[in-house]
Amino acid sequence: MPTIQNVTNVAAGGINPNVLAGSAYEFAPYHCRVDIALVGDAAGAPRCTVQVGSDVLLEESPVSRQARIPVWPDDYSLSDVAAKGDRIKIAYRNTGAGAVDLFWAVRITPIV
Repeated sequence: MPTIQNVTNVAAGGINPNVLAGSAYEFAPYHCRVDIALVGDAAGAPRCTVQVGSDVLLEESPVSRQARIPVWPDDYSLSDVAAKGDRIKIAYRNTGAGAVDLFWAVRITPIV
């Protein structure tokens, strides 16, 4: 069960169209359950859009401001089932006046 986690910094007014771009897990490697956690800085105004394949799980919404790496299961509020090859997309937009961090994690569990 792979887990991908990272911290992505976005400048004031900036956008990251997909924090998973270039990852081995940007596209589901097999049929799987996908659990996603998003946690922002204590300050700022991060907004995220999350899609798995054609399913929109979160549309341009604020995220938690715990300012830490996500904790299982507390911060994993988004779940979906992905078919092999479905794109996992987490877009991040900073609406604030300063740079902010997005702490994110994706857990992929194979469906057998």
